[in-house]
Amino acid sequence: IHEGMKEEFEITSRFQDMEFKLNLIQKNAKFFLEVLANQKSNSLEWIIIVLIMFECVLMCMEMSGIGEIFFGTMAQMAGMKSSSS
Repeated sequence: IHEGMKEEFEITSRFQDMEFKLNLIQKNAKFFLEVLANQKSNSLEWIIIVLIMFECVLMCMEMSGIGEIFFGTMAQMAGMKSSSS
């Protein structure tokens, strides 16, 4: 009876089709998760690059002597704002 019902309702082929579709969904989900992870790491890499460039600019300003003038002026302006409050 069991074998006859299996053949009548095509249970084996239906399970194979279902397994194929589930594997396909699983592969697609993994792919999209990898894409999201790569996008996040890509943006973090750009943030790090910008911060390193900013640090290099500050270092060049400090080495050339412009940094003391620029940052000294900014410190005086900050001091004037805080003393007027």
